[in-house]
Amino acid sequence: MNIRLLSWILLLSLPAVEAGAAELLPPPDGADAREIARRQEDVLRGDSAYMEAAMTVISPRLPTPRVVEMKSWDDRANKRSFIRILAPTKDRGTGFLMKRPNLWMYVPRVERTMRIPPSMMLQSWMGSDFTNDDLVRQSSQLDDYDHNLLGIDPALEGHDGVRSYVVEFLPHEDAPVVWGRIISWIETEHYTPLRQEFYDEEGARLRIFELGDVREVQGRHFPHKWTMRPLDKEGHSTTLEMSVIRFNEEFDEAIFSTRHLKTEDR
Repeated sequence: MNIRLLSWILLLSLPAVEAGAAELLPPPDGADAREIARRQEDVLRGDSAYMEAAMTVISPRLPTPRVVEMKSWDDRANKRSFIRILAPTKDRGTGFLMKRPNLWMYVPRVERTMRIPPSMMLQSWMGSDFTNDDLVRQSSQLDDYDHNLLGIDPALEGHDGVRSYVVEFLPHEDAPVVWGRIISWIETEHYTPLRQEFYDEEGARLRIFELGDVREVQGRHFPHKWTMRPLDKEGHSTTLEMSVIRFNEEFDEAIFSTRHLKTEDR
């Protein structure tokens, strides 16, 4: 059977893509879904990236939004990352170290370092709608998934005049992930990710991740505002806004050590 025909048959058998957008156009000949996914990840991370950001958590259970300030070092090439919490005061100094597949957390108020087991990777990170896995990137949307190009979205809601590749991510059978399916909208000219939808193994859509405030940084069109909305928690959302982002930084090896977890950054 023709591969292109088989792809469209498989597409028709899956739940519809829900984005409030126009009908998808056929993908261009020769377009490669994995290469598009790789270029999306390059836009977000490069080989390494240093970031300073503020995270705002909104929940009906909070009297006012919770704001968490942080800085992070992401060494994608060596599959490791480090995050330091700067505020609020009660959380200042908290650190997270990921050296795949391990994740450690340091809690300064009790002077304790603990290893976070794989079973806790999908738990809330710092009381937000992001998970431990989202922030330290234990799983990889490039390495742990197969990729299918579903088509071109000519009019993604909220992005007038922007055309997007729509790529489906299906996990490898033995991959350490829980999502049954991810759909990603990736701008066709600069490969900027604009939206992702996450589905469980039964096909239910559980959360929407939207990216905006795109600005050029070191030749990349990088989204400086990321918002996660869980669909099963009314009134909940978490927004991460970057104030500083630098790519392809040279990092001191000492950053990615358990000793650094207990060291106050200068």
